[in-house]
Amino acid sequence: MTDQRHYQRIGFRTEASIMTTETTYSCRLVDLALQGALFQCDQDSPLTIGQKVRLHIYLPDTDISLNFTAELIHKHERFCGFLFLTEDVETLVHLRRLLELNIGDNEKTDQEFAHWLGQDPSS
Repeated sequence: MTDQRHYQRIGFRTEASIMTTETTYSCRLVDLALQGALFQCDQDSPLTIGQKVRLHIYLPDTDISLNFTAELIHKHERFCGFLFLTEDVETLVHLRRLLELNIGDNEKTDQEFAHWLGQDPSS
């Protein structure tokens, strides 16, 4: 299997939840990127590949949460990988800052956002 990621992932452990129309699953964020995230669930879930869910990532020692609509793109045992589909502006601002702080290279973060937005990063 080849790694098709276009965005740098950061290891970032914090509490999170996965919400379906029927149930909320407690989990932990394992890593995070501009376009998606990997979670470890507390219990096995009946989530299926392609299923759309709401994700809530709780930033430690704050009342801030990152909120996404996402699609399950891979699952292995209790690990679930999601592709972000939508997020609100506040979530996007916090995600960008989190990536900047953890990647440690503002230029790299700017390039990733420009690529994500479909813009030429050199402009």
